[in-house]
Amino acid sequence: MSILQEQAVQMIRSLSDDNVSFLIEIISRLMPSKSYTIESQSVNEEAVKAFRRLDTARAEIAQYLSKNFDPDKELEEARAEKYGDIG
Repeated sequence: MSILQEQAVQMIRSLSDDNVSFLIEIISRLMPSKSYTIESQSVNEEAVKAFRRLDTARAEIAQYLSKNFDPDKELEEARAEKYGDIG
């Protein structure tokens, strides 16, 4: 063990349990573990799958809309109907 590591161990031994818990939390944030990275990758893969399902559903729904469907115009009309002339 290097001198620096020995100094760190001595300092940690002098801390209370609460402070050690806090230190572990800080270290965890600075050095994400492999399990966190794997979990993060898994979440990213799930997000990509969800996006692909959404994109597929969007394409399927589009077949039921008229060719001249304008979502911006529809939104504007719906807002005008619901809120009228505010302001």
